Amino acid sequence: MGDRFFYYAVIISLAIHAVFITHFFITRHGEDLWKKPSEVFCSIVKPQPAPRDQPMVAVPLPSQMDKLVEAVKLPDNGKVPQPPRPDAFSEEPGAMDNVQMFERKPERLKGVKVTKEVSVPMLKSDKINTPSYVTYYQIVRDRIRDRAYSNYTKLSMGEVFVTFVIKSDGSLSGLQVLESKSAANGFLRDVGLKSVQEGAPFPPFPKDLNYPELTFNVSISFQYKEE
Repeated sequence: MGDRFFYYAVIISLAIHAVFITHFFITRHGEDLWKKPSEVFCSIVKPQPAPRDQPMVAVPLPSQMDKLVEAVKLPDNGKVPQPPRPDAFSEEPGAMDNVQMFERKPERLKGVKVTKEVSVPMLKSDKINTPSYVTYYQIVRDRIRDRAYSNYTKLSMGEVFVTFVIKSDGSLSGLQVLESKSAANGFLRDVGLKSVQEGAPFPPFPKDLNYPELTFNVSISFQYKEE
């Protein structure tokens, strides 16, 4: 009998606590339970493509490439013609009359072979044409040509006309460049003078040339070829 009464008391106590807790929860949160849920809106934004720095270039179709190839035809020599380049010196009349040479830097592409050519042609003399003079003049020209070939270190073209005096003992004097007959830049002029100086002293005159001194004129031509 006592145990049954204890069980009833526990059940009643649990029921009272449940009612009390329920009443407290409804009193504290009753408004939130009956509040309508807020509306949720969702929108979809279509992404925009990033702007391009440059406009798109239309690529011709393969069928159109044949027409483009036919429209563009190269000359018979296979070289593309270049437009004329204005020259600052061409504005003044006569400014290019004495410019007959050009110079390039010594740097070149690998695999390009450059052949230098230095010539000292025989010039006629109205005063002396004896065999002894011709032979001696040949020796003088050969020496100057050898030295000029060694001193020719830049890709320049031109012709230097030098005049000088050789005394009977072979010594050199009166060396100068004859500007009126020369067509070369400063480098080639220096090479011409230096080559004559390095070729001296020349051999003494042979016995047949019974002169105290003789004047010689030499034209030195500088050319090169690229292969």
